[in-house]
Amino acid sequence: MGEDTHNHEKKFGEFLVEEKVISQSQLDDALDLQRFNRERLIGEILVTQGTMTKEQLIMAMEMYLMVTGSYPSHVDEWLDQDEIDMILERLRKK
Repeated sequence: MGEDTHNHEKKFGEFLVEEKVISQSQLDDALDLQRFNRERLIGEILVTQGTMTKEQLIMAMEMYLMVTGSYPSHVDEWLDQDEIDMILERLRKK
């Protein structure tokens, strides 16, 4: 139970490792924290831990959207609307 709701974060986390944005051990640490705090997003945890800056997260999210074509749900709960609009605007120009 609950696995499907966070499946997109795992995929985003795996994407970050594949793109060498973070290491597998950094992802594992963040996923460990997320197990105790299910409502927190993987990107939010990585920024809070200091693994990534919010700017790096936004850039990675933009890459993720371009590569996968999918938009992780709940991302707008943590990024503000201006940041989301900026990502979507950049994608439209590509």
